[in-house]
Amino acid sequence: MNKWQSIRLKLAGGTFLLLAITVCSLIVLMNGQMERAFHDFLQLHFPAAAAQDTAEVMFLQSVHQSLWWVGLFFIVLGLAASYLLATSITKPLRRLTEAAKEIGRGNFNQQLPASAHDEVGQLTQVFNQMAEDLSRNEKSRREFFAGIAHELRTPLAILQGNLENISSGVTPPEPEIIFSMQEEVMRLSRLVTDLRDLSLAEIRELKLHREPTDLGQLALQLGQFMQPLFDEAGQKLLLEIADNLPSVSVDQDRMRQVIGNLLANASRYSGPGSTVQLKIHQEGPSLRIAIQDNGPGIPEEDMPHIFEQFYRGEKSRSRKNGGSGIGLALARRYVEIHGGTIKAENLPGGGVRFVILIAGFG
Repeated sequence: MNKWQSIRLKLAGGTFLLLAITVCSLIVLMNGQMERAFHDFLQLHFPAAAAQDTAEVMFLQSVHQSLWWVGLFFIVLGLAASYLLATSITKPLRRLTEAAKEIGRGNFNQQLPASAHDEVGQLTQVFNQMAEDLSRNEKSRREFFAGIAHELRTPLAILQGNLENISSGVTPPEPEIIFSMQEEVMRLSRLVTDLRDLSLAEIRELKLHREPTDLGQLALQLGQFMQPLFDEAGQKLLLEIADNLPSVSVDQDRMRQVIGNLLANASRYSGPGSTVQLKIHQEGPSLRIAIQDNGPGIPEEDMPHIFEQFYRGEKSRSRKNGGSGIGLALARRYVEIHGGTIKAENLPGGGVRFVILIAGFG
């Protein structure tokens, strides 16, 4: 940027020019007024004097010079004051410019002091919030891609190893191996579908096929469908569904996926002999869906992050347990785009409860 285009110079120059014009105008007016007043004084007290003598002329010149020196002093003082004022205004703007350049280079950890309470201070606060949001989004983006790479690596490695063994003749193409490969392909397909839906839900572009739905009936059907899973794990599934529940306008497939994912998680993180409960009843203008287990619960340090993409606690959410790391994030997005809420809470006697509130009776 050309230095003559600097806001600081423009502010200082404009302020100085205005001050200089004002001071010069005042000096000229004062000189004229003083000279006329001096003439009137001489004519009043010395009417016989025809003209000013040398002493009077020197007196007027001395006064004129004094006024100009005083004016020059205030002009120089005004120049310094205007420069300091312009610098105080433009200095935080220059810091904002440099910080914005750093953000443009990919360095989002930019926080500037915002001690002033004027418009520049407000702008700095907005900038700091923007930089913080960008830093958080960049961190989420990196974690998201790292999670995708992590989730794709294992099934692809399994497929690659099996295909290499079959192609080289080391392993015959037995049905068990083909079935294992098919399971990995289906797992990849589900992961890609979930990632697509999660991305669309993040930007509020996931299309819903809403229709009046009896969530109680939907839960009964889902419980019957998932009963073999609990039987195989040696667990009990208890359904407590209130009678005469009002229908809600939801996307049945999405809500079935949400409830099914929470039930599968409850089974996965609970041991044999445990009980998983699914309760649905009306709570004010909403339907309350609660899924709870009596497993180990969720560590308190993990609780604020369980709905984040690809987040896993060290104990209960490991990959060997079968979780992809996006199930809860997807469940939260599905519930939110329905206008509902979802939360998790540890139970006093052990276990965890997920609570969903869905409005929209119709």
